[in-house]
Amino acid sequence: MSSAPCSTCPWRKSSTLGGYDIPGFGLDLMRGLSCTVSARGIRTDEFRPTMACHGSSEDHNQICRGYAYVEGWSNLSFRLMAMRGEIVLDELDRACGGLDLWDNFWEMLDAYEEVRRNDNSTGFSSSRSVGPVC
Repeated sequence: MSSAPCSTCPWRKSSTLGGYDIPGFGLDLMRGLSCTVSARGIRTDEFRPTMACHGSSEDHNQICRGYAYVEGWSNLSFRLMAMRGEIVLDELDRACGGLDLWDNFWEMLDAYEEVRRNDNSTGFSSSRSVGPVC
């Protein structure tokens, strides 16, 4: 996990808002990933599923590096992965430290939803599901 988030990673503020440049993106899928983070407005440490990279395949899910850097710290499952050496925290910090990423999942989701509302779009869904749908 040494590389930076994908160029179209939704966690990057430089990615096209609304998800139009993200392969397999669906606003309903994004909303469904809320179980990978703390509830809106609070920060709790809990065991939760981790968010998969949108570039992962269903056979080989990889954790989203943007998610890992921003929200992973409050996820006890993520911390266990780090303790087992599955995630190297120094590499993650070097890869993501200088990037302009959303501060949290809810801020990112709000921005994507706002763009879709302004486009008079309800959000398209993808038949491809990667990672947890809670």
